[in-house]
Amino acid sequence: MDNRKDVYIVIAATIFFGVFSKVTVNMPYMAWGYFDQYFLLSLLWWFLYTGALYVAIREYMFNIDSYIKVFGQAILFGAAATLLKTGIDALTEMFVRQSGNTMISIFIMELVLLLFGCAVMVFLFYFIAKQSISSWKDSLNPYAGIIGGALALYVGMVFYYLLKLDWALETYSGAVAEVGAEQAKLNLSTKFARESAGIGMIVYVIIFITMWLGLRKNAESRKLKKA
Repeated sequence: MDNRKDVYIVIAATIFFGVFSKVTVNMPYMAWGYFDQYFLLSLLWWFLYTGALYVAIREYMFNIDSYIKVFGQAILFGAAATLLKTGIDALTEMFVRQSGNTMISIFIMELVLLLFGCAVMVFLFYFIAKQSISSWKDSLNPYAGIIGGALALYVGMVFYYLLKLDWALETYSGAVAEVGAEQAKLNLSTKFARESAGIGMIVYVIIFITMWLGLRKNAESRKLKKA
């Protein structure tokens, strides 16, 4: 019997994570030192999302004897993953704090977000579900293509806004002189970063769902090979 409950859980949880993160905090990032509602909401979304991924991998494994027990384990896993993400965000902020360009800072933060989310999925498949990494198969090409296309879209968007920032600073040089070049750069890059957040959300939702499906396909290929 082909159990796809894990796929449905991941799709629903990822869309929920992306949409509610965008609506409430713009990007689920725990800015160290700012323990406000945005910090707490980011903690909550990461906790719920990573916990949902744990439930999904247990569904994939056909290894649920008691949902109460699994939910308890999901709470522990979600808490541990969120704590780890908080530490990673604190380290990331040390590197991006002095950039003076919010677009670049957001790009780095979202790259960390993507890497962390994918790393959680890899951990679940290869350490919880005990799946082995197999050699590359042609059947994985569509998943790689989707992820590559989404990343290309995102990188293209970042370059577009960086060029737009340079254009705006040059075009409105008079206004820039009034507030100062650094402040104008910060203001404009913050504005453009907010504009780009929606596309960033769509990108990581697509990549997370595709990553799960790709890992699942990789595991299925190994099962068929053994059979």
